[in-house]
Amino acid sequence: MLKSMEIGEQVNPCEQTELKERIEATLYRLRELRERVAELKHRCEELRAMETKRVEKFKNTAKCGKCGYVLDAEEGVVVKDANGEEKSRYHRACFEALFK
Repeated sequence: MLKSMEIGEQVNPCEQTELKERIEATLYRLRELRERVAELKHRCEELRAMETKRVEKFKNTAKCGKCGYVLDAEEGVVVKDANGEEKSRYHRACFEALFK
């Protein structure tokens, strides 16, 4: 660690160059770390954007009422209420398993 010095205290020229080199090395490491942090933030934003797109893509898709997996457009069994409105959807195998 660097030690603090009084204002009037004299510094040896060798110590002065050594301190200067240590400060420069520390500043260089600090710059590198800032660049890494910026890169990681950028990657996080890209991943967040990808996840948002993925969620939006599957937001309006039908899922099986038993297993929760996404159903294809024409796949499965549709259960409707008395008014004819869709209540839920199931894979054929999941629907059969419910009534065994």
